[in-house]
Amino acid sequence: MKHIKIISKSFGVDKKKIKYNDRVDKLIWDSMTKINLISLVNEKFSKAIDHTKLEKIIYFKDIDNLIEKTIRK
Repeated sequence: MKHIKIISKSFGVDKKKIKYNDRVDKLIWDSMTKINLISLVNEKFSKAIDHTKLEKIIYFKDIDNLIEKTIRK
């Protein structure tokens, strides 16, 4: 995963616990985690994730892809 550091930091877990094809609900995928993710992406890339797209996230790969699409805009 290209953005594993951001993803693991937003969930507050070691990156070894996050697998590309695992479901995000394996960990706590709540509003605070989403805010952390949005903030970290904004801080690192000065880009804003569309928060409405976070509701469609199922797998960690979806988060990684969303971050990639956001920073390429």
